[in-house]
Amino acid sequence: METSMKIGVIGAGGVGAYFAAALARSGVEVHLLATERHIAPIAEHGITVTKGDGTPGFSARVASVSTKAEEIGACDAVILTCKAGQVTEAMDAAHALIGPETAVLPLQNGVTASGRIADSVGPSHALGGVCVIISYLQEPGTVHHVGGQPAIILGEIDGSISPRATQLSEALAAAGVSTSVSSDIVTDMWRKFMLISSYGGVGALCREPVGRTRANPLTRSLVEDSMREVALLAGKVGAKLGEQDIDQMMAQVDAFAPDSTASMQRDLIAGRSSELEEQNGTIVRMAEHHAVAVPIHHTIYRAMALLDGSAM
Repeated sequence: METSMKIGVIGAGGVGAYFAAALARSGVEVHLLATERHIAPIAEHGITVTKGDGTPGFSARVASVSTKAEEIGACDAVILTCKAGQVTEAMDAAHALIGPETAVLPLQNGVTASGRIADSVGPSHALGGVCVIISYLQEPGTVHHVGGQPAIILGEIDGSISPRATQLSEALAAAGVSTSVSSDIVTDMWRKFMLISSYGGVGALCREPVGRTRANPLTRSLVEDSMREVALLAGKVGAKLGEQDIDQMMAQVDAFAPDSTASMQRDLIAGRSSELEEQNGTIVRMAEHHAVAVPIHHTIYRAMALLDGSAM
């Protein structure tokens, strides 16, 4: 199904390039805002997606790829795929993509992106989003999608079901992405945040993959208790998380391949800049503001700070 939407994608890494290629293949007019190293490969050869689940990959060409938002102009929707710590910088450079009704969909880990979008281009443009995909950049213009069904939940921050959210959801669904529009995207974002900050944080602290942290009764209970800290904090900001959500996220932990690690965990162990500040650091700072005790996340944050490449 073709759509008349003009969609801007910010970022050409494993997530941004995948969704840009999938949307372009389905007939959407896609414009990619990327850093210089991506421009020539994508302009010359398009984007190639390789797949690790045995199904054939695909290639697609976007309408344009540029380092300058002004060369792209206003879009009907923008999908933001940079790392969480880069949201403000990315949006400040992307004002030319934003028209009067443009929706901006953040696909970052964490719960701060929508607020930073609102601060940069205005609250009327910010959606909330939750993304599930395992993909990484092999080289500029080539993405390896490990396998499984990419999925996105999106919604307006106020819980309304808007035409623009529905239209973007339909475009993503037509591109082969399992997509739904949520009437409580804030809770959805906090539920995922509870998962990644807890299993990833404990995994980083223990320097072990999920198969080991979930199998040991002591580290398993540490993950569960860290989720309870996040659930308690989430209630202070209007998200509705309880024991059933913890059970649901622990079931997700049990479904991961035994050698799985969170991206923050991998970055920390490698000494790279990580999302520690956006994940456990955010929990610590928000907990202090709301007078909520989060001793596990406080310990993870303090212990891991020495490994975060951005702190060196």
